Amino acid sequence: MRFSLQPSAFRLQPWIAVTLAIAVLLAAVVRLRLLSIPLERDEGEYAYAGQLMLEGIPPYKLAFNIKLPGTYAAYAVMMGVLGQTTAGIHLGFLLVNLATLALLFLIARRLLDAAQAAIACICYALFSLSPGVLGLQGHATHLVVLMALGGFWLLLRARASGRGWTCCGSGVLFGLSFLCKQPGLFFGIFGGALLLRDAAQAPASERAWRLRQIGIFCVGVAVPFLAACLWMWRAGTFQRFWFWTMVYAPFHAGNLSEESVWWQLNEFSRRAGALEWWALAAAAGLVCLLVDKAQRDAKFILVCLLGFSLMALMVSFYFFRHYFIVLLPVASLLVAVAVRGAAREAGWKAAGGAFALGCAGFIFANRAVWFEMTPDAVCRSLYQREPFPEAGEIGRYIREHSAPGDSIEVLGSEPEIYFYAHRHSASGYMYMYDLMKLSPYAPAMQTELRHDIEAAKPLYLVMVYAPTSWARTINSDPALFGWSNGYARQYYDLAGEVVFSGPDRTDYFWGPDAAAREIHARVDVSILRRKPGL
Repeated sequence: MRFSLQPSAFRLQPWIAVTLAIAVLLAAVVRLRLLSIPLERDEGEYAYAGQLMLEGIPPYKLAFNIKLPGTYAAYAVMMGVLGQTTAGIHLGFLLVNLATLALLFLIARRLLDAAQAAIACICYALFSLSPGVLGLQGHATHLVVLMALGGFWLLLRARASGRGWTCCGSGVLFGLSFLCKQPGLFFGIFGGALLLRDAAQAPASERAWRLRQIGIFCVGVAVPFLAACLWMWRAGTFQRFWFWTMVYAPFHAGNLSEESVWWQLNEFSRRAGALEWWALAAAAGLVCLLVDKAQRDAKFILVCLLGFSLMALMVSFYFFRHYFIVLLPVASLLVAVAVRGAAREAGWKAAGGAFALGCAGFIFANRAVWFEMTPDAVCRSLYQREPFPEAGEIGRYIREHSAPGDSIEVLGSEPEIYFYAHRHSASGYMYMYDLMKLSPYAPAMQTELRHDIEAAKPLYLVMVYAPTSWARTINSDPALFGWSNGYARQYYDLAGEVVFSGPDRTDYFWGPDAAAREIHARVDVSILRRKPGL
């Protein structure tokens, strides 16, 4: 028994082909125009960890975080080929986006007709550029989706051909999706669910072979994680790796207030913009799919994909805007189903015209970000007064006034400064959030951070005062602040200050200019240099 998903031939409408080409070209042009958009915190974390890997330093040695190392490795590969620059990173994600579009087309062509496949790709090209999901940045969710779609495509081929190596390759790609970020595991479970259904529907003569196929798939899924464990063990960082990704990660995910969850959902809703209207179109596509009595296999697959995509989004109860990227492939496929359903009722001219009008409206709504603003202005519009554009200037100053062997420490959650400065951190704590949580781990983490700084004696100490760089609450342990202020006064001199002077203005004061400022003048970031001889 084999599962053939090739639909009946359907001629690709010329307007669809032209629109698809325009959408792919648009994605490339917009991303190329904004290659130099400043890195935000997550990108800074991945870039710094990837930079360390290129120097031969394994993950979790000088950079601690709850994420698995797949994204770090992907960043290392991209930077190794395209350069350790902001532009190199974002060029790498342009290639990731184009590869994702190709895989989505191949998948849609196996499940739906040619026109629907093109429509799905047009939707994904536009949705994945959206400021509403922070699609222009190099987030791990882009890599999760790429690997998951690669695994999905190979799985569809394996179901049709029955080849064991294809099934194993599918499992490996799903495993890499998990290795890029933990929610990717749900896409692997999605693949397993399809194989279990195949086994349940197979005749008795094929049942044993189908079960072996599931076993081969599961081995493939496990291989990337087991390889990562072996890598961390050989590198001597397995204990740190296991604590942060397996022991502490569930606690981190569960230690979230209800108010914070609702704030994140409200923030997404407020900034989603035109994506909300396309969500309605996807919902209409789901209805069309459920009432359609044909293509039962495709219906089961898409409904399953939707369910597991929602699980991948909701598993941690964190709803940051870029987390919604995991929903974009299935949403794009469902919009394509909705357009096809409308075409059956009103004809392709009416349905195609409505779809083209919706695409034009989406482009118009995002025209300022995509075509008009400078990269720094785009970053400011997306993140307001976060110190992301300033991090590059701070990193440049430190790099020019220090030697490659000098260490620095950022007291704040701005790992992008380490990347820009190309200097090692005195401690592995890149983020201060976990040190501010009401948790049994926070006091020990604060103590370890203090010991690391005192032992390393970093040449520069960067003190970030932006509230979002700390996420401090009324329950946070204040011990770190008292210690850092006293330590800085005793061992460091002021080298620079950064002041957010207005919505679009930042003032920098270096050396004597910083020292000449009034002692109680406003400051958002202080750059301190260790006193000679101390």
